[in-house]
Amino acid sequence: MLSFKAVDIHDRETELPIPSYMTVNRDENVPADDISVSFPVIRDLPELCELTVSEDNEIIFHGQIDEQQTLVSDEAVMSRLVARSMAAVLLDNESKPVSYYCPSTSIIFSRHLEPFGINSYKGKETVLKETLNIIKGMTDWQALYSFCMRAYGKAPRVESDGTVNLNGIQCDKRIYFSNTDGTAYISLKENNKRCNTLSDVWVKLSAGDGYILNIVNEDAGKKKIKRERYLDATNSSVSPTVAETMIRSSVDNSYELIVVSTERLLNVLGAKAVVDDPYIGKREDLYVSSIYYNLTPDGERTTVTLKRRNENVDT
Repeated sequence: MLSFKAVDIHDRETELPIPSYMTVNRDENVPADDISVSFPVIRDLPELCELTVSEDNEIIFHGQIDEQQTLVSDEAVMSRLVARSMAAVLLDNESKPVSYYCPSTSIIFSRHLEPFGINSYKGKETVLKETLNIIKGMTDWQALYSFCMRAYGKAPRVESDGTVNLNGIQCDKRIYFSNTDGTAYISLKENNKRCNTLSDVWVKLSAGDGYILNIVNEDAGKKKIKRERYLDATNSSVSPTVAETMIRSSVDNSYELIVVSTERLLNVLGAKAVVDDPYIGKREDLYVSSIYYNLTPDGERTTVTLKRRNENVDT
């Protein structure tokens, strides 16, 4: 069962009713989750600043409220809250320009996370054995992202309860979509997006050599896909490894399987998934890339986007 609690600007907690309408958006490529909840009008509702949503004692959303609205129409009068997860405060705040020499995890946490109400993180304490420059205009999210990519090799993720996972999206759940013996669904769409796949990236390593290093996606050749890009790595700020990242990203975005279910599926971003359908067959080695949940008086639906990765990139 869902429960909704809000905190007002005077730190007083208010328990809210079950909403008539609710949407939740989560995407692996978007740092902040967002939620919108609409209730039959709540009179004398104080100014709220935080929202926590739980399902059977598991926090499925915690964040700061961006908008508090009263909607009046001929059909109904509603109170509406729009909020984003705790990643939003890092995205919204510009970091003080600073140059760190061999910064540790605890330093980044105390300077860029803790001041904004993020009280804990997951990940081993480490030290980045190089200089980290936070330049004018960078946000606190960009400071955290830069540190994690260089120290942990992964993009950080702010989880549903507000905890920052420095090792990225981690989920030990598994979903088996099947209309006979698993999580039921009402529709699916499998999409092989050949137009997104790169076959080659040619890399220029020095000014006099031209584009002589070829990073090849072998799978693209097998599928008769030819889409080339050129990367100038003569600039010290561009690494030749970016070519591999470009190909892997193109492969990640070349396949998706979108499943619509009437079940509530929220804390499953990154979960392993299998789809077993009589028309397309069994699809394995998938993971949850994004979630869109929609609750209305007519019922609830979750649209889950599944992706798969292909590591066939050679030099």
